[in-house]
Amino acid sequence: MDPDTEQLLLFDLPNPLTKTVGRDFLLTLPETPGIYHFRGEKDKILYIGKSKNLKQRLNSYRRIKAEKADKRLVRLVNATHSITFKTCGSEKAALKLENQLIRKHNPRYNRAQVYPYKNPFVICRYEGDRFSIRRHSGEELPQIKGDELLFGSFPAGLTPRALRAWQRLLLIKQSKSRNGFSLPENLMENQYYKQLTLSFGRGRFNHWVQKQFLSYLQGKNRWALWALSAPLLLNMVRMERSLRRLCWQDWKFAFRFFAAGPQRNRKLNESRGFKADEPISQPDVSDWQLDSRLSSIA
Repeated sequence: MDPDTEQLLLFDLPNPLTKTVGRDFLLTLPETPGIYHFRGEKDKILYIGKSKNLKQRLNSYRRIKAEKADKRLVRLVNATHSITFKTCGSEKAALKLENQLIRKHNPRYNRAQVYPYKNPFVICRYEGDRFSIRRHSGEELPQIKGDELLFGSFPAGLTPRALRAWQRLLLIKQSKSRNGFSLPENLMENQYYKQLTLSFGRGRFNHWVQKQFLSYLQGKNRWALWALSAPLLLNMVRMERSLRRLCWQDWKFAFRFFAAGPQRNRKLNESRGFKADEPISQPDVSDWQLDSRLSSIA
């Protein structure tokens, strides 16, 4: 940290929210459940939140300090021109309304439920020892051909990483490479394509891995990963260090994707009485997860 920046930390930087919306507005807020909007220029909604006590929650923003608080919140209070709110009959009603409005307006400073329709589906076409895979993002379930399999919807951030991990792990297993320099250059770069091919190789063992991969996408089990681990672990000691680290990272993404995507969808379907591997649209995922949260609120 340079000396000039360090000196700024000696000053208590002001929070502009009280001056922006007015002290009287903050003191006269109702102490009831509800939702609130932070609005910026041209009345644009910047943030939507909910609280079981609007007065307590909104007054807490007055105490945000630039030196200590999350920078996202600091930027939010400085960009705010006005605050509006709506009271609700209960915390559950406020949570439902918040969920609907965030999905409708996609506020810039919200994190959860923002841009929900970018969460992808995975469409597979089985071709002998290969899977041709493409990702499709959309609000509704995509149309597929008779020889294609549809899975999803899955988390937008983890899906391309997990598919990329599978592609790299399978190629490493087949090539028995000791370092990344012998692998294709585009595979070692962390580029995420909307369409790729997973090659499982031939033989009984690889055929079993293929079947486990389908179970993996259906949320049944993680055995496909362990099937990959068996031959790879034998070569781990001889692998170059950077390639070994890359393999561990790929396994991590594959495990995280399974829990946050296929396994989550399977549990949601079973809780609703649907077929376990039935694809779920992102709005349904959001609503069903919300129902689970509401059931835990007294």
